Amino acid sequence: MNPFSALVLKDFRTYWFGSLFAMFGHRLIIVAISLLIYRLTGSALSLGIVAAASAIPIMLFNFLGGIIADKYNVKKILFFLAFLIFIVLIYLGYLDIANKVETYHVYVCSIILGILLGIDFPARNSYFPKIVSQKYLRSSISLNGATMAGSSVIVPTIGGLLISVYGTSIGIFLSTFGYLIMSISTFFLPNVKGSSESSSNMKFFTEGMSFILKNELFYYLILMTYFTNFFIFGYIQALPAFIDIFDGTEKEVGFMFSCAGLGALTGLLTAGKININKNLGKIIISSATFFSMMMILVSLVGTELIPKYIPFTNILLIFPLAIIGHFGNGFYMLSTYAVIQSKVPENIRGRVMGILAIHISLGVLGGLWVGGIGEIFSIRLGVGIGPVICLVLFLYIFIFKKSIRKLENIN
Repeated sequence: MNPFSALVLKDFRTYWFGSLFAMFGHRLIIVAISLLIYRLTGSALSLGIVAAASAIPIMLFNFLGGIIADKYNVKKILFFLAFLIFIVLIYLGYLDIANKVETYHVYVCSIILGILLGIDFPARNSYFPKIVSQKYLRSSISLNGATMAGSSVIVPTIGGLLISVYGTSIGIFLSTFGYLIMSISTFFLPNVKGSSESSSNMKFFTEGMSFILKNELFYYLILMTYFTNFFIFGYIQALPAFIDIFDGTEKEVGFMFSCAGLGALTGLLTAGKININKNLGKIIISSATFFSMMMILVSLVGTELIPKYIPFTNILLIFPLAIIGHFGNGFYMLSTYAVIQSKVPENIRGRVMGILAIHISLGVLGGLWVGGIGEIFSIRLGVGIGPVICLVLFLYIFIFKKSIRKLENIN
């Protein structure tokens, strides 16, 4: 299957173009805010705190976003969200370039961004399947996932280089451009009708949650995404502190972001191209396990067990290991999304995607876990212990959960 086939559809192409620029902005602001707060405080714990400042509201508002996506006009919602994010980033960029920014400014802006992004993700992920036919669904899922992974390949490296020369304000201002493009692109998207049900928002939410709790396949696939994002992806939020142990700078931080993105993008596109007809559940568990094991190796680079550099070079070994590890994660995540998007009933898609979307905020919140352990013990331990916890879960699912282990394909 051609993973790019959905781009022949004009409406999806317009949506994807805007989303790609929004993800450019999203990835760049993660780098810029991490470097900004680390510059202001010099603390690994502060990296976790600023991550939590956005992750907690993202997690809470994912529920609201799922309800809104199922009940209201998502096109208008996407416009207002992108435009409001643009305004917040303009304000933070002004404070930074004017040398007026304080720690609390970064925390408050992170909270506001968390609220807006918490609504945005489930709205976005319930919208695009409604503008494509079943024939193009797998391709659209692959391309939608590729916007985040693809933006991670080049944006952080370029952002890190620019920030190292011009300061964090350039990263913040450039990120505003991405959300401005997204807000403009919504004017060219079709309206999608919400549900005609008149039930209360609370009942609307509980219907989605009840569906997941009663469906073992959905429950454990979503649980796996929660674990991998909280216990493993937290290291992304703490990268400035992790790179510090290798005497790295903003350039190395950006390059590490890009290595993760390159691996994930390659994994996503590979999973999107391969039509898996057998053992899909085992493949999902195996690729998630592979990701965990590679991240354990990343945490050990520079110790007596694993050398700091690639032999005969001065290139840090963490870079190729991150690419290889995140390939497994990209493959695993695309396969998981394909299963969920293909099997979820249309009338509760937004709510289920809202609950799934919590995994992104957990990835950000995981920065508090990694940063906290790094502050108390060592940043290596913070990066390495989470993948071990995930391996225990994956082994449990493989042994005891037949609905995952015996899943053959997405049909």
